[in-house]
Amino acid sequence: MQKREFERGVVYLGDCMEVMEYLGRNAAEVCVTSPPYNLHTKYHKSQTQTSAKFQEKLDRWYDDDMPEWEYQGWQQSIVHQLTKVCTSSVFYNHKIRYAWHSRNTYKNENRIYHPMHWLNKFPIWCEIIWDRCGIGNPTSRYHNQTEKIFQIGKPRKWNNTEGLTNIWRFPPSRNDGHVCTFPEKLVENCILPTTDEGDTILDPFLGSGTTAIVAIKHNRRFIGIEANEEYFNLACKNIAEAEKEFNLNSTTTSRRTA
Repeated sequence: MQKREFERGVVYLGDCMEVMEYLGRNAAEVCVTSPPYNLHTKYHKSQTQTSAKFQEKLDRWYDDDMPEWEYQGWQQSIVHQLTKVCTSSVFYNHKIRYAWHSRNTYKNENRIYHPMHWLNKFPIWCEIIWDRCGIGNPTSRYHNQTEKIFQIGKPRKWNNTEGLTNIWRFPPSRNDGHVCTFPEKLVENCILPTTDEGDTILDPFLGSGTTAIVAIKHNRRFIGIEANEEYFNLACKNIAEAEKEFNLNSTTTSRRTA
């Protein structure tokens, strides 16, 4: 595995299960992550009715086409490993997916793939609803504008100064280098009540580096893991810029208070 070290953390290029085995127990305080959703984009890419803009997005998509039974077992193994690597909570962002189409060869009786199908053996401390504020792709159903963030495991620390509830309202983020990122506010809501400055935040699906960047901004440390080399390089670039800005702001603040 490759890695790149920064002043406040490290990013690994490799398989997240292998890297987490290497990290061992209690390497981080909490985890904030959003895994691939197994959206079967091969099907979407074959559809002629998709818009040019959406087709361009699909062409840049990551590998996301596992057999569903394999995907759910993989996710369960990852969450199990995360509960060992993290001392406190695991914040796991996912959504409900419907399984009515012929491409869904593995179907449950209720025709949905729900995250609780693979999370039901873990201790769920809180189930958070992320209201994406009307951002989404139209379908023949009522537009699904929510995703879930499952807080797995009781937090060791708790300081909810903002008075957050379990409904969070903010739109998804936009990033030119990555097809789907979550907003910085999502990470802040997870780590500010449950960690102190200097604590380490883990993200095994780092993507463009959002979790690490938020950790830097709030004087936390980070461990990131990314299997895609293109996104690994993107995350490292974004993290380097975030550290440079953080150090510059810290220097300016010190001069003002001197």
